[in-house]
Amino acid sequence: MSSKRNEINPEQQRAALAAYFADRPQLAEFARDMLRAFEVSEEEGARARLAAAGAARKEWKEYERHMPEVILDARDAGVSGAEIARELGTGESYVFRILRTKTRYSYRLDVYDDPRIGPGWQTEENGDGIADISDDGTLANPAALVEEIRRECLGKRRAHLGARVLLWHGADLGEDDDAVYAQEWPAAGADEQ
Repeated sequence: MSSKRNEINPEQQRAALAAYFADRPQLAEFARDMLRAFEVSEEEGARARLAAAGAARKEWKEYERHMPEVILDARDAGVSGAEIARELGTGESYVFRILRTKTRYSYRLDVYDDPRIGPGWQTEENGDGIADISDDGTLANPAALVEEIRRECLGKRRAHLGARVLLWHGADLGEDDDAVYAQEWPAAGADEQ
């Protein structure tokens, strides 16, 4: 038995389908509606996938800026660079670059004669963060870092206060004499008094 006798070519298939729909206009309309619905569904699916990908990318971008901290925390907990890379799904070179170029620091911001806190030097805030490290193992740009800390902590409303920021290498605050960098700003108008 040959299967060739039941085969028809694409032209014959199209002609048979057109003849079938010509006798059934409601079915032809239904087929057109189904095609439109499929096209709309495809477009909506593409839009939904696009929206989901955009949301995931935005979420990753938000999380990505915290990656150096995650990597340093893992290393401090004794996790190897290779294991960190495997868990993050990234290359080891990325992890080792972070470990080589980033460091943890701690800071303390003091203000002078702040009416809200009291007279003399008083601690306003302390914390820690991650910064770039120079080739010699020190903080890469401590002057810019303390200026950023001062701006963020005091803002515009309290920028006139005398202030000082002390930095320590590592997550723990130390004695003032052990700070790796310190900068002091006089109160606005202090020279005029």
